[in-house]
Amino acid sequence: MRIIIVGGGVVGFNLAEHLRYEHHDISLIEKDQAIYEQIKDRSDIQILCGKGTSPRLLEAAGIKTADMLIAVTPVDEINILLCSMARQYGVETRIARIRSDEFRDEDTAIELSEMGVTLIIDPESVVVDSILHFVETPGASNAINFQDGNVLMRGYRVVEDMPVVGQPLSEIRRENLEHPLIFVAAIRDGTATIPDGDFVIKAGDEIFGIFPRSSLETYLNLFNRTAKDVKNIIISGASLTAVLLAEALEGMVEKVILIDPDTEHAQMAADRLNNVDIVNGDSTNSGILNEIYIRNADFFIAASKENEENVMSALLAKAEGASEVVAIITDTRHDQLYESIGIDHVIHPRLAIAREILEAIHHGHIGQIVQIRDLNIEAIRITAEENSPITGRPLRHVRSKIQKGSIISTVLRGDKMIIPDGNTVIEPGDQMIVITYSNNVSRVRKLFKSR
Repeated sequence: MRIIIVGGGVVGFNLAEHLRYEHHDISLIEKDQAIYEQIKDRSDIQILCGKGTSPRLLEAAGIKTADMLIAVTPVDEINILLCSMARQYGVETRIARIRSDEFRDEDTAIELSEMGVTLIIDPESVVVDSILHFVETPGASNAINFQDGNVLMRGYRVVEDMPVVGQPLSEIRRENLEHPLIFVAAIRDGTATIPDGDFVIKAGDEIFGIFPRSSLETYLNLFNRTAKDVKNIIISGASLTAVLLAEALEGMVEKVILIDPDTEHAQMAADRLNNVDIVNGDSTNSGILNEIYIRNADFFIAASKENEENVMSALLAKAEGASEVVAIITDTRHDQLYESIGIDHVIHPRLAIAREILEAIHHGHIGQIVQIRDLNIEAIRITAEENSPITGRPLRHVRSKIQKGSIISTVLRGDKMIIPDGNTVIEPGDQMIVITYSNNVSRVRKLFKSR
């Protein structure tokens, strides 16, 4: 496919890099000269400098034959205009990142589809969903959802009293046939592996599993966890994200408190949120945190617009006794540092948006790559093609073809999720989540292509 991306920031560049793995023809347009200079030598994709709304530049990028345009500039109106222009050029799929809730309000008379937008990506909702992944699986070290949230991948650090300790993976799977799950990656003594059925889990391991939402309770029980563990959540920040998060949590947990330093914004939040306690104050003040019993918080979520404020308030909340802390941070450079100083989860809005767009694109049969943390292991979304080397035969007969160390963890067939075994037959059109080492990705993909 020929895909044009307008906006070369973190979102646009990461999208371009991921889609390049799929051997799509990518053109990236960025108007800021400084950003253009930073990225032009970092990739072998076509990168153009100039206004994305310039018909001449769009034509130079190949819009006349493009299958898709993705508009991820910082300005909603430009993204909408780009989709409108792309429609006139005959581009079939037109994706726009939209920040303003004015365009998404149910009461608005504006219909973005009439203006050329075929898919809207809402940054705040994407960030809220990323945080909710951790809330619904307390204690998880890593949380990724697939297939509109119906397939989950979660990582957990194993301690001595967990039921998984001392058990081979094959035995855990046999004991939970009614609630299927599969473990797809493990870290032991700093080394990441894709485990086989004989792998025995030990205390100190970090283990990653994939399972359907219907197996969520079973999976949590293996790690002595339950969704009911989360009762009290404190959110901080004078932001739309903080309000939307509080709104989403109202019906999920017993008590939600929003700390808002801006008096006017706090009043707006109070008018909108019926079952949330609003505190007008500074979350970097330990006195405020102690007044609202931060030590009883199962989660503290720092969701202001400022990185430094989020880091400081999350660290203070952790020091004062919050069980898990989450910080929204736009800087993607210091994740290991944040983790080492006590922040349990860092949410990067731009990377989360890039993943969301890739998930949406997947429905157009483009494979998706998700790297599991900073390991050399990746989860690849692949669609099996007619007459590929893998289709039409039981997996036990084609295992020799599958790259050693790779796992077909999940088969998505229509609305059905299958944890495959040796008798499973891959059918043309099946969508799979394949776990493999990074250096195997291109070879694994070829197995699902038509011969």
